[in-house]
Amino acid sequence: MSPPGSVEVLEGRTRLLVPNTFSSGGPGKRIGQVFFNSQMAFNRDVSVMFLRARPVRSALDAMAGTGARAVRWAVETDVADVTANDRDPQAAEYIRTNVALNGVEARCHVTNEDLRCMLARRAFDLIDLDPFGSPVHFIPSAVQAVKRRGILAITATDTAPLAGTYPRKCRRRYGALSKRSPYGHETGLRILIGHVMREAAKEDRGARCLLSFYADHYVRIYLQMEEGGSAADRCLSRMGYVEHDPVSGGFCYGPEDKAGSAGPLWLGPLHDPELLSTMDASDDLSEAGRCRKYLGLWRSEIDTPFFYDNDEVSSTLGMSPPRMEPLLERLNEIGRASRTHFSPTAIKTDLPLEDVLSIYREASRRGEA
Repeated sequence: MSPPGSVEVLEGRTRLLVPNTFSSGGPGKRIGQVFFNSQMAFNRDVSVMFLRARPVRSALDAMAGTGARAVRWAVETDVADVTANDRDPQAAEYIRTNVALNGVEARCHVTNEDLRCMLARRAFDLIDLDPFGSPVHFIPSAVQAVKRRGILAITATDTAPLAGTYPRKCRRRYGALSKRSPYGHETGLRILIGHVMREAAKEDRGARCLLSFYADHYVRIYLQMEEGGSAADRCLSRMGYVEHDPVSGGFCYGPEDKAGSAGPLWLGPLHDPELLSTMDASDDLSEAGRCRKYLGLWRSEIDTPFFYDNDEVSSTLGMSPPRMEPLLERLNEIGRASRTHFSPTAIKTDLPLEDVLSIYREASRRGEA
């Protein structure tokens, strides 16, 4: 029997009954007791892509809501043992309905528990945290409960603190100071990664970034755990700070905490190229076109931290923004450069600011701006 006031939607290959007052944009509003945000379909698509490329035996959707993510895993991937948990009884009823609707009762199990109590007695190969708000309260329990070489998948929708709008709130939650800058969302993403890695280090565990990105109103990370104190030390050695110069538009990063810098945060790679090479944005995904676009950007994105915004640099120099493709070609003649998924007007490069500004001035003289 369907929960009262519900409507059926199709996401990927999965049929879902959701509240007829569901949220459809931005971070979402909790309308009623059971939460479902249709704009997070892309986030769930990526989790399906990830699990198809990197299969696991057991996976937990820790705050499942209507069960959209967990049921999609059971329908659209080869995960043998899916657990969908939500402490709200009404949400658990929605999940059971959606499990039955798709005929995956044998592979998707529904629980109605406090998450931290559950994680104190059960372990999983993959734990997915996608809370309404910040994930910080659940990260220590997840770090302890994920299995050896297991995967933590974490969404944070509190991007205002992470990206520098509320730096003191970021420091309270994540133990790191955020700062406003053109690359604020990358800063926030790296603060989240750094926070998880510091929590893992307390358990003598390290982590490797498999996939990390910003989209819409959230940041999202996939980390694979690595065991031992030496793995934890390697991760901690790649923490640092970034300092933004609003006058020149430049930035510098490193291990030192200077006045006005943001951090501590992760300065290592955001993606694993081997994983990205095996991920496929197939046509059966809910937002296949967008998945293909992002997958292409992730694959081509160089692994240097932070980026320059084309409009911002051009404004600093008092010139019109040059065309992106000729600019990238010229930057790649001297160093490495790429577009980035963080912004359509942004460029990642390993060149120093002086060289970047010189190439901009050259583009202006050539009439490419």
